Amino acid sequence: MFKVQCSRRGQRWPENLPSSKRTIIAFFTLFAILNLASGAFANHRATIRVAYPSLGLPQAPLWIAAEANYFSEVGLRVEMLFIQNSSTVIQSLLSDEIDYAMVGAAPVVAVDLRGADGVTIGTSIPTMLFYLIGRPEIQKIEDLKGKAIGIGRFGSNTDFAARLLLERHRLVANRDVALIQTVGGSATNVAIKTGKVQAGVTTDVGMLEGKKIGLRELVAFKDLGIPFAHQGFAAKRSFLKNHENETLNFLRAISKAVYRMIADKPFSTRVIQKVARVDDKSIVEASLELHTGQFLQKTFYTTPAMIQTVLRQVAETLPAAQHANPADFIENRYIQTLEQRGLYADLERTLKQK
Repeated sequence: MFKVQCSRRGQRWPENLPSSKRTIIAFFTLFAILNLASGAFANHRATIRVAYPSLGLPQAPLWIAAEANYFSEVGLRVEMLFIQNSSTVIQSLLSDEIDYAMVGAAPVVAVDLRGADGVTIGTSIPTMLFYLIGRPEIQKIEDLKGKAIGIGRFGSNTDFAARLLLERHRLVANRDVALIQTVGGSATNVAIKTGKVQAGVTTDVGMLEGKKIGLRELVAFKDLGIPFAHQGFAAKRSFLKNHENETLNFLRAISKAVYRMIADKPFSTRVIQKVARVDDKSIVEASLELHTGQFLQKTFYTTPAMIQTVLRQVAETLPAAQHANPADFIENRYIQTLEQRGLYADLERTLKQK
């Protein structure tokens, strides 16, 4: 009998150990070392892959973190992928084509209710980032009775927002007010201007562009006080289990980028124009002011109330959402850890000094 030990420098094989046994021991020792090494490499990504579904201001913290080298500062090499459509981004996440998804909570909750293991690890925009704009003759919501509101697509966030707004004014979608798909973006403004619809749900950029062509802002959805996980980050629980440090560092870099957006508007404007390919600097500047002043939250906590609104949205197609627990879709421990380590206190101090 003999024991295999990690040898110290100068130690030798026992004199009476046959060469065949030495070969076997060496083989299995090498095999064990390679197994350990492969496991270590499996738990460490050479490149972190993150995808986002649109070229709007909500995605700006990701771009700014990359442009300011915040990822490399924390030892991460990040590949950013633009994949149109949030559902496609989530499918890429579930198939391990990407590691993090920069999306709202709705598509994450929807796939989880079908058995997936996605989870929201941070929320950067905790309210509805929409406006209702309309033709000049529309003075109030009630004026839309018998008329039409433009939305992006049925089942989208703009569709849900329009239905919530009508409900608050005791109007029923597609009975009192028609909902018409416009695809969203500038197409909504065109539909309003040409009379195809009399109002439309759009983003802050759409609202600012609409005002330039004579449309009226009717409602800022943030003023309705509806908590909603509009934008944030998601990952698979199975991925998080083996990539704790990468996730902490990823969110650390994004958090620094949010504070950079607030403190350094010229730099942020240049980055947004470059990535989103927006020529109108004034629109970017105005939208950036809205985001940093009214929409972005500095610490990415996700609350049950935010997810409860999402569950109500998802319940229209997935009845299981009616009885789901919002806490099951939230993972706040990374943000809690960063806060406990003093990151946000440090960032606040730096911000106040500028």
